[in-house]
This record gives sequence, structure tokens and C-alpha cells, in this order.
Amino acid sequence: MHLKLTYGHDIKAYEIINPVIKEANANRNTHRVKGNNFDKEFDAEVQFIAFNKSFHLLLYEDLQFQKVQIESYRSYKSSEHFQASSNYYEGTLKDSGFDSRVSGYIKDGIFSGIIAENETVYVLESADFFHPFNNSGNTVIYESVDVTNFEEYQAFGDNDNEPLKRNMFPYRSKRDSEHYFKGINRTHNPGEHYACRIEMVADHSLYEYFNKNIYIVSAFLYLHAKYADSVFRRTDFDGTGVPDNIRIVVEKIFIYESLNDPNYPMAEASSLFDFLTKFARRTQYFCLSICMCYRRYSSRAVGNAYKPTPGIKGLPGGICQEPLYFRSEGFKYVKMNFNTAVVTIISTNGKVLPLITTLLAITHEIGHSFGSDHDVPTNLFCSPGGDKGHYLMHPTTTKKMKELSNVFSLCSRRDMYKIITERGHCLKVYPSTCGNGIREGNEECDCGWEKICKYLDSCCTPFDAKAPEKGCTFRNKTEAVCSPKESPCCNKDCTINRQKDKICYESDTSCYISYCDQESAVCPIPEKARDAYPCLKSSKTCHQGFCNSSVCLDNNLEECKCAEWHYFCFVCCLKDKKCVPAHNIGLLTPWNSPFVQVEGTPCNGSEHNRCDGTGRCINVKTRVEVDSGEKAMWWALAILVLVILVLLSIFIYLLIKHLK
Repeated sequence: MHLKLTYGHDIKAYEIINPVIKEANANRNTHRVKGNNFDKEFDAEVQFIAFNKSFHLLLYEDLQFQKVQIESYRSYKSSEHFQASSNYYEGTLKDSGFDSRVSGYIKDGIFSGIIAENETVYVLESADFFHPFNNSGNTVIYESVDVTNFEEYQAFGDNDNEPLKRNMFPYRSKRDSEHYFKGINRTHNPGEHYACRIEMVADHSLYEYFNKNIYIVSAFLYLHAKYADSVFRRTDFDGTGVPDNIRIVVEKIFIYESLNDPNYPMAEASSLFDFLTKFARRTQYFCLSICMCYRRYSSRAVGNAYKPTPGIKGLPGGICQEPLYFRSEGFKYVKMNFNTAVVTIISTNGKVLPLITTLLAITHEIGHSFGSDHDVPTNLFCSPGGDKGHYLMHPTTTKKMKELSNVFSLCSRRDMYKIITERGHCLKVYPSTCGNGIREGNEECDCGWEKICKYLDSCCTPFDAKAPEKGCTFRNKTEAVCSPKESPCCNKDCTINRQKDKICYESDTSCYISYCDQESAVCPIPEKARDAYPCLKSSKTCHQGFCNSSVCLDNNLEECKCAEWHYFCFVCCLKDKKCVPAHNIGLLTPWNSPFVQVEGTPCNGSEHNRCDGTGRCINVKTRVEVDSGEKAMWWALAILVLVILVLLSIFIYLLIKHLK
């Protein structure tokens, strides 16, 4: 039995609660059955109060979880297959509609998962694994922004892959060669979802950490894959302005129960990378296989993966990689699967990682498996920093969860698109399922079933609607012609936007933009923004489709750095041999705001001073504007000197009086 360790300082603020949970025993096809004083409008409801806010979760069962193969492995002579008994749910907040999303599982009367409402993410998990000796409630809730001290990620790629190249058997199978430059072809099925079908594996240590409860372990693994799926599903890899519907789908869950089996490949591992290497010796034929464990290593890294590189001479690994032979000792070759990744849920200091951290870690390692490198810290396009934080593939992560922490940067998306198009042959069309809340295939929309659609999307016909209405189409009953949940050019009253110049897509870094055409709810394919259009948070301007110019250059002026402290973080131009802010000479954005330096730009000559994206130079440690801090310091010093002079004067006066 592993000792359950508290998170300690890793979460700044949290509350311990006792949610009221109502679950129905009947399946969704009999959802009007009543039982236990619960009117079965939904598969489950969860209610509680936290952070001075009332939460009412409306949930429907994720039926796909019941179809996942679950295998528990004791030894090569003994393994057992199970069907999931933990109920996994998706849903929404009652008062937020499609602006919110809920995902998680219920086991033993406890809901564990996430609630996303606009830009705010709440995390719920068992209080037993948070504070094992608490008696005030069974569930802990916290905001993701209150998680601090994230660990590091590592990818086994680039320079680290040289040993892999040297020791790889030089022969490629015909099957591997045929697939090497075969990716997905979206021209035949432009609206389809393509799935990377994965295997989630639990190391014996994770199984023991969860008190040898197969059902909780299975739901825990599934939750991580579902979170990654939500990130990938909304990502635009090819730069067309719309998500590419790449899915992460769990096909199998494999749980190691025992450490002692002679065929257990990861029995002993000296480091996380050693653990990955041994895990890669397992035979499997999935798009990707990911193992989670509860193992403490000296490295600060909590995840590791094999990262492929594009091209015929690129490094193997990542998604869809066929098994290869690798030289391990002398001339002995062993068969290895480099479409693998690993994540541990315990940090190097012995603390259990918060759930949101491991959710991000799994998604990060899948990003490596799709070919993404780490975002270069010095590249402000892909590592902006500041209040919005770093993107998902930043190497060391931010100190706390921020707005960009679960978003792939432009650099990552470009890397991943190359691998998807070159090596994504195993990504197969994922069949659409009307009623799962995700628009797929030829569906016009998908809001689930009748009772939840009125909260999620009233413009869409539920899958269980009565004839002649057809599920997953725009609702004839309300004369809907579009859905704002699915289309940025659709109004809340289910009508097409007629507003002129409404932007429906804008890439801040690649200078592509699209406007609603006032005739369709579909956002048109983005086109290059006009020259001189602001980009990179109004710090630069577009030129021939690239964000590489400035408002100064556009007006035949030279860009410079203003010397006055209050202009440090504004874009300045050299005018009549004077360096002045662009807005002081009438150069403004189309929305009449000044051009400012991008958030995270160094200012005032100190590594701790950064522009905040609004024109202020602040100290990132104190969050105080630089000059304000300096003024406060000088005022404090002046007052201190004045006090000393007064005390000295009194002392001299008393001394003279005493001598007299």
C-alpha cells in the first residue's frame, strides 16, 4: 500500500465539499423512468456550493466508456477482462449552456473531473487522495489557476535521439516503407473526424495507489484521454481557420496488477526515461500507447515520449509507428514500439501531482508523439509568457495554470501537421454518433438528447426527437437555420449574422483573417490580412501574409526604443530624429488604440521587468508598475531620511539642554 501524500503548497486555494449526487440506474433510452425521487431527465445531476457560487451539473453518460476493452493483468498465465462499472459522464452547467463543459466519473458517491466555464476551469477530486485525514467532506474543488509549482516535461527527441538512430536496425519493412509518407487525405472526407485509437496502461504502482480498484483506475485513465481529446478536437492544425477534428479515442485499458511477474517489462526502472525504454518493449499495435505510474524519480520531469521528426531521414517514433528492431547489447536486436509515452503522477519531492497537472502532462506528451517540439522560450510568437502564460508545449511550463496552458502554439501546430500528413496513416475515420454532444460527419449539430438540448443548444434537434423531426439537424420547430454552438456566424436566435465586418476567425501570429459573409453561418476560409493590419497583440503589423512588419516601417519610419519610463512598452518610431510613441504622431490601430509591445517583452533593463501587453512595464514578481515601484521606494527612502533627521535633531537638542 502506498502512503497517500497531500499536495501541500501546490494548490493555493481550495474548498472541501460534499456534493449532492443523483444517479439514475436506467440507461438513456428509458430516461423518463422515475426512481428514488429522481425524475430521470438526465443520467446524473451533481449540486454543491463552492467559492460563493452555486453549481448544478447536468450530466449524460458517455456510452463509449462502456465499450472500451479493460484487461487486468496478473501474470502471463492470468489476466481478466472487465466492463467498466464506474459511470463516466459529459455534460454542462445548468445556467451556462454551451459556454460550459463538464467531464468526469462517479464512483462510490464521489464525482472526479473538470468543469470548464468560459475561461475558468474547476477541478474536482476525491478528498481522500488530497487530505487523507480530513473529516469535513468527500470532495476537493479548486480552480486550475490556483495550481502552482508545475513540473517539467521532457521529450525523447532531436539531440536525444542520436543513440536511437545509431542503434536502429537499418532495414525497414515493406509495410513501414509503404506507410512512411501516407497521412490522412481530407479532400475525400473534409468534415469527418479522424481518430488516433490509443491504449491507456496503468503501471502496478498506480493500481496500488488507487487501493487496487480496477474501476477507479480505468475511469482515471479514461479521464486523461478525454481531456486530451477535447484539446485536439478544437485544434486547427492546417491553418484553415477551423478545427481539424483530430480525435484521441481510447480503445483499450490495460492494468498491471503485480510487480513480480517475470514478463513484466517495467519491474525496475532507474529513471523516467528508463521506464519509457522498457515500456517500449511491450508488443502493441495501437496508434499510441501511454502508461501512467506512481513512481518517484530524481528528475523533475513528469512525462516522457518518443518524438518523431518529418522527412524520409526523420527520426522514428510517435503516432502510427510500426515496431522496429533496436540494438540493445552487442549485436542483439530487440523488437520495440516507439509509439509510446509515459507520465508519473508523483513529483520528485514526493508529492502527488494535482489532477489538472497530470491532465496537461498527458496532453503534452501526446503532442510530442504527434511531432511537436518544445516551444522555444525566446520565440515570443510561441512563448509569449505574461499574464496569459505559455502554451501547452513550453518545456518548463508556467508556475501556475493560465489561459494558454492547454492550447497548442502556432509552432506546435505546424510541427504536428507535418507528421499527421506524412505518417498519420493509422488515423481512421471515426464514425459519427448522433447524441454524444459532438458534431461529427454529416451532422449539422449535436446537442445530445431532448432534456439537455434546451440548456446546451436550443437551435439543434435532439437525437431522441419525435418524427418527423430528425436528430442532429437544425430544429424546424424554431425555424433554426444554424447553431451558435457550431458556427461563429450564427446568432443566439438561430439566425445568420447580418452584421457587417464581423470577424469570425483571426490568427494573431500568422496574419490570416476571415469575416462573416452575411449570407452563411459558416466562417469563410481565412485569407491573408491586408498589409499594415495589426498582429501579435498590436505590437507588429502584417506584410504579405506574415507578421513581420511594424507601424513605423509601414509609414517609412525607423522603429526605436523610447527612453521615457512611461513609454517603455509602447511601439516607438524615429520622427525628426526623435524617438516618440507611434500614437503620439497619429499612428493608431483600426480600433483607435495605441500600438504596444507584446506581453512578456523585457523593459527597463531588468530580467524581472516585462511589458504587460497594455503599455505598462511591470515587475513580474511584485506585479507593480516599474516606475510606481521606484517612486514608492524613493518616497519610502525620503521619509526614512526625514525621520532620521528629526530624531537626530531631537537628540542634539536634548544633549545640548543636558550639557547646559
